[in-house]
Amino acid sequence: MDEVLPRFTGAIILSFIIAFALTILPIRAEWILYRPEWIALTFIHWGLVSPSKSSLLLAWFVGLMIDAVYGSIIGQHALGFTIVLFLTLRMRSRLLLDSFFQQLFLLCLVLGTYLLINLWILGITGNSPAGWGYWLTVLTSLIVWPFYHYFLRIFHATRKPFE
Repeated sequence: MDEVLPRFTGAIILSFIIAFALTILPIRAEWILYRPEWIALTFIHWGLVSPSKSSLLLAWFVGLMIDAVYGSIIGQHALGFTIVLFLTLRMRSRLLLDSFFQQLFLLCLVLGTYLLINLWILGITGNSPAGWGYWLTVLTSLIVWPFYHYFLRIFHATRKPFE
């Protein structure tokens, strides 16, 4: 997969603002377990299509903002998003990323690691969730991934072939 350049200077930041809005969007309490990990999916997308423009420092700061909004332990999501981007960048060169099933494998691995880190931190603080419903976000993120990945292509620069 060739590296894709952003369409304009703030394209990556704008995509994270959209993901942040989707993350903090209020939904019914019954549907909270089904909310995809929008910010993690955005980090995975940019880590796959444009690794040179992906920043671990940005992942850390976005995670700190999510920690502040959710009122969670400072650094919980920051650590998780940094590891999400790091694993995506490391695995990018080892997989044939044009393959849909290899992308799903990468998503399962990276999102599972992210949720496991959050579960570990929640368990240490005594706030561990009850039941298997905690892992439903991986399933919904896998379902949403093809559409969201396609949607984020509007932030990619188009290359004109030589004539």
